[in-house]
Amino acid sequence: MIDTGRYTSGPIAVANMASSIDGLELRRTQTATFDDLAMLSKLLFLRGDVLGRIADHDRAELVAMEAVALASKTAAALYIQARLAERFQRFAHADALFDRALAAGHPESEIETGRAALFQASGCYSEALVLRERRVQVDRGIHTLGALASLLAEMDQWPAAETCYSAALDADDAVSPFPCGQLLFEWGVSAMRRGDLARAEELFVELHALLPAHVPGWGHRAEVALARGQLDRAAALIAPLLDTSDDPKYRGTHAEILAARGDHGGAAREAESVVAGYERLLARRPEAYAEQAAAFFMGIGKRPHRAVELAYRNWTLRDTPRSRSLMTRALWSLGRGEVA
Repeated sequence: MIDTGRYTSGPIAVANMASSIDGLELRRTQTATFDDLAMLSKLLFLRGDVLGRIADHDRAELVAMEAVALASKTAAALYIQARLAERFQRFAHADALFDRALAAGHPESEIETGRAALFQASGCYSEALVLRERRVQVDRGIHTLGALASLLAEMDQWPAAETCYSAALDADDAVSPFPCGQLLFEWGVSAMRRGDLARAEELFVELHALLPAHVPGWGHRAEVALARGQLDRAAALIAPLLDTSDDPKYRGTHAEILAARGDHGGAAREAESVVAGYERLLARRPEAYAEQAAAFFMGIGKRPHRAVELAYRNWTLRDTPRSRSLMTRALWSLGRGEVA
């Protein structure tokens, strides 16, 4: 179990983050520097990740581009643009920007970290492994070990991944709960993907003790409960997220829970609102939401042709076991739908 007492209280950490964001937002309206804007963008992305707020991600991207405008073509500005492209899964653009940032003098260690994330996300596991292991040799911290663990999990090297996740937690010497919380979340997701729901629940419970406001953790606990047939528990877990998050995936989970409980009318109405939400996101960031939307459309979303289209787009971006599995399942759902 995590010793939560060694970390700043989760609610206090979230409140402190909000206060820092407010202060930087105020400075932004006056005389914000490049560093101010870069930090504001970083904190907005973090809050968006923790609280499930796409609006924070949108604002973070806007602020990051304001920072870039202040220092156009500098190494730091090019690196920020590369990480933005990598985050939103515009892989070819990110790769070119990393090259330019390195040529402009950005620290090679940060370029390696960014490239490793890019390689991993696009399915180039061998190249990512070389960089992840190199960073661990230089700095055995929670970030480097956690990144290596997530890669090993995607490569189906579960025992090595578990060992690496544990080592990452042991290496954490900070008081902020956010790095530890993100690691627990990724660990729980990896356990879900390999079908170990009991292990996933254990990890999400630890995450909740550390960061009670972690919305994706709540959402995945609801998915675990649904998969285990614990429908009342799943409904209770997902309910608070419906009003606090603007991410359509939680309403998608809610629609699945309603259907499992026999409320097919309510499930259909909820699913229609999710369809609209995903289409808005796909119009703006098709690469970033193709995988998530395809999974929804092949299931409770009941649009198998759209699911195949998105799964194919996702597969062309990243040739990974998960993308291939998604493509197979989308094709199967299409065939099942046409037979019906």
